[in-house]
Amino acid sequence: MSPLSFAVSIFYLYLCGSVFFDTAHWFMHKWAKSPWRFLRWLSYCHQFHHLYYNRSLNFNKKYLWQNSLIALPLEAVAKILGSILGWLLAQNLVSYEDIEASPLIAVSALEFVRTVVVIFMDGRDSNHITYETVPKDKSWLFVGPEYHALHHVHPDRYMGSMVKLFDWITGTAFSIRNKRVVMTGGTGAFGRAIEKQLLAEGVKDVQKLRFGTDWTHEDFSNTTSRFAGADILILAHGTKGMDAMDANCNSSIALIEHFLHQQKVQTPQSRKTLPEIWYVGSEIEIHPAWGIEEMQRYSASKRSFLPYARALYDSSNVTYRHIVPAAFQSRMGGAIVSPDWAARVAMWWIHRGACYVPVTYTGLAYSNFLKFLLWVSPDLSSGSESRGLNRAIAE
Repeated sequence: MSPLSFAVSIFYLYLCGSVFFDTAHWFMHKWAKSPWRFLRWLSYCHQFHHLYYNRSLNFNKKYLWQNSLIALPLEAVAKILGSILGWLLAQNLVSYEDIEASPLIAVSALEFVRTVVVIFMDGRDSNHITYETVPKDKSWLFVGPEYHALHHVHPDRYMGSMVKLFDWITGTAFSIRNKRVVMTGGTGAFGRAIEKQLLAEGVKDVQKLRFGTDWTHEDFSNTTSRFAGADILILAHGTKGMDAMDANCNSSIALIEHFLHQQKVQTPQSRKTLPEIWYVGSEIEIHPAWGIEEMQRYSASKRSFLPYARALYDSSNVTYRHIVPAAFQSRMGGAIVSPDWAARVAMWWIHRGACYVPVTYTGLAYSNFLKFLLWVSPDLSSGSESRGLNRAIAE
């Protein structure tokens, strides 16, 4: 076997072991109430790992030996078994004579040695770090300590151990349960539809900010009490009217900065995850306005917000999700799809960890991602100079 073939085989078998463990891992969290005693026992054994490195992201020494002598060996056995299954699969796909056992032996030995080393490190490997707040996970593919810490905060989610493949397939790369949401545009078509999705997933509450009552383009003081303790701000308001720039860009920036300022001064110490901001954009960010005056206003306002959105997207202090829907049925116009469809598609992507969320039947939102990622320059001052807004996001 050539060195390249050996290296590729090692990677393939290690990946098989990891994905198999991710699947078994998910089941072990489900088996706590299984009618089968052996499955309940497996779940019980794995729970020592979560008791040791707990939801507070601290190590409880009371469970050190249970984690070291029960949970970690169980994980190693699952990964080695997954590698064996991957090797057997390769035998069925390739001529038996071309499949050597040496890569499988090497991967199994590597997993055994890794587990022994982690045991001697008291389970404090690179994926288990004490955090006050989980830092932003910036990898779209590989699992690091930030991503794995989210699993310990939300044990039924974030199952990946090496790559996020399992979570992409099952939609377990996101959790909103028991979170508090504040939303603008809550009485609009998309706002009502997304609220329905959020409530079905067990959010603690959804508070709707009403324009003219809770906020205006010039006054955001009445939002202070709503923002205190909120986990997610969703900006679902929008207009094609004469105030499009104020509504879609300037006031959105003001609301975000006020929200982030409140997060900084009033964040509960128990919160382990970063605040989130969801902004409902539009495919008008990439397609022309066709010479229509109201579409030109709408396009200009949405595009003016993009540099600020891009800065939030890159920020380490907030999780920003840019939702880009194609036209759907609303008071702003007719379309071939419903707002409920748009909300379901948006949540489908968000459950897979997407921060840029294409909600499209035209395909334009996919092209817009390249524009958003490659051509839009991050700028926290975008649209805010005339308002003298604070830059809480930069602090």
